Amino acid sequence: MNLWPRPWPLGRAARRLRLSIVGAWWWAASKNPQISWGEIRPIPVNAPPFALPRRTDCTGLITLICRWRGAPDPNGRAYDGAGYTGTMLAHLRHIPRWQARRGDIIVFGDYPGLHGVQLLQGGWRPDPLIGSHGWDGEPAIHRLSWEAGGFPRATVTYLRLVPADWKP
Repeated sequence: MNLWPRPWPLGRAARRLRLSIVGAWWWAASKNPQISWGEIRPIPVNAPPFALPRRTDCTGLITLICRWRGAPDPNGRAYDGAGYTGTMLAHLRHIPRWQARRGDIIVFGDYPGLHGVQLLQGGWRPDPLIGSHGWDGEPAIHRLSWEAGGFPRATVTYLRLVPADWKP
């Protein structure tokens, strides 16, 4: 029995965007030997989409995937290459877990944040899949419970990427 209520329905554009973000994470996870971890700033937002090899961190890969798929900059900086978990925490709307949808972002740790991941399934699921790029050997797809185990006492904040009625 599912105890989490399902959130409101998504519009067509928001649903399509969120599904394309999920697809981009599966692509990234399949290319993890060619995507290494590094805190590179500015984030290479103007490099060709899906070009490899690539070096970035958790926020960098979330930002790149959002840019490649046509989402607004999760850092609120119009894709100027700046951003980290703190800019996402400051810019995006904080929501309860049960409202989180695929494509929304999770930040572990209080401001400025320790690590960011992206939901690949709705947060109302008991243990949704997430996309993570927190160290070499990732990007990878994990269960939220596995990722949260690495941050046992950290605050977990759910962030809305785009509203249900989003239009490009």
